[in-house]
Amino acid sequence: MAFPKIDGYIVTERLGTGSYSTVYKAYTKVGARTTVAIKCIDKSRIKHSGSAVDNLVTEIRLLKTLTHPHIVHMKEFTWDDKNIYIIMEYCCGGDLSKYIQRYGRVPEKQVLYFLQQLASALKFLREKGVVHMDLKPHNLLLHKDSDGKYILKVADFGFAQHMSAEWSRAVRGSPLYMAPEVFSGGHDARVDLWSVGVIMYECLFGRAPYSSATFKELIDKIQRKAPIEIPRSASISAGCRDLLTRLLQHDPDRRISYEDFFNHDYLDLEHMPSRENYEKAVSLIRRAIELERARRPAPALAAYGAALRRLVPAARAQPDALRRHALAAKLARYMERAEELKQFLEQGASVSQDVASEPSSFEQRVVQPGGAACGSCTRARDDADQCACDMRTRTPPARGADDSVAVEELPAAAARRDTPPRSAFRRLFSRQAVPYLHAEDSSITQESSDKKLPTGEAASEGCRIT
Repeated sequence: MAFPKIDGYIVTERLGTGSYSTVYKAYTKVGARTTVAIKCIDKSRIKHSGSAVDNLVTEIRLLKTLTHPHIVHMKEFTWDDKNIYIIMEYCCGGDLSKYIQRYGRVPEKQVLYFLQQLASALKFLREKGVVHMDLKPHNLLLHKDSDGKYILKVADFGFAQHMSAEWSRAVRGSPLYMAPEVFSGGHDARVDLWSVGVIMYECLFGRAPYSSATFKELIDKIQRKAPIEIPRSASISAGCRDLLTRLLQHDPDRRISYEDFFNHDYLDLEHMPSRENYEKAVSLIRRAIELERARRPAPALAAYGAALRRLVPAARAQPDALRRHALAAKLARYMERAEELKQFLEQGASVSQDVASEPSSFEQRVVQPGGAACGSCTRARDDADQCACDMRTRTPPARGADDSVAVEELPAAAARRDTPPRSAFRRLFSRQAVPYLHAEDSSITQESSDKKLPTGEAASEGCRIT
């Protein structure tokens, strides 16, 4: 088989073929042998098709501007006399369609993991005013790194379009995953939500809800809006069932809205395993430890709680056994410490008089205003402890989106204003120090650009579905 000659790249194999294009695997000639995927579009096959040219222009324009961890990254595009080439990152785990074919029904835990990543990409597209219009397992690529961790990436933006007054009503997409309203011409951005429901259904049960023997049978089911039933033998959680049912509503007005989808309790995007959320957890643990040093058990408990809600999903998603065990050990210590703080507060203890008049700002609560006295802290101090008054000169932690957790998570007993006995403080704060959490404790930070990832053939070796 003759491969195309592309300046700067060596093509090694064909990955797939579409109506107007063929995708190849290649690597760079210069420097590190970085593996890429190259979409090769034959000019002669699209020059007489206005829609094909429009789709290509749209895809290149969007990929140039869409940068997100769960959207396939376009490195560059080029052309010669015969072809147009789109050079993209190589996702060596194949696509979600092949994953489903290989494993059949996907465990709900793994479905949720993929669904969170897809929803994260859709939320980004929503903010950019972009509708994909062709979401299906074939267009959801999987990368598998050297630790065996999957990363889902949305690809193929040929049918995508911006939401605007010139919204196209043309039928776009794949019928098996296409929302019913597309066939009547009255569709809008909500078509992507239907497609997400179909993808979710297929992952859970091994087939799409309107799987049919013939195309005619498929169209008939779509047009008459055949009822979609969840198999009686299905063993899925109530949250999963609720989200799936609300996504697969034939009437778009009854279908779950984007806002409700992104905020659905089952999806829980706020705490999904991601580099951003893990880094928030690292910051929150450090904040909790500093608050303990400042003799502030109530807000420290709140910070531990906010961190744990991010760390538990991260630990579950950790594929490396050594990192998983080390992270679990720290996680257990944070849970124990949170329980100790909770019991201390529930016994009627309160931090000090400054808690009774604590400011509403979390940042002000962490560091006493310059020159303020802290007599309560002094009374609770012994020779082995550091007085919280010393915290006046410390730099306050950077404010973030989670500053409000200190107020929201306080147990009811934390509002009591009883002055705690010295012995209670000594028992609570004289125990073994809580370990710090670090970015390198989890491979989830491998998404960071400052860490060297394997490239070229070395990367693909660790990326096969096994």
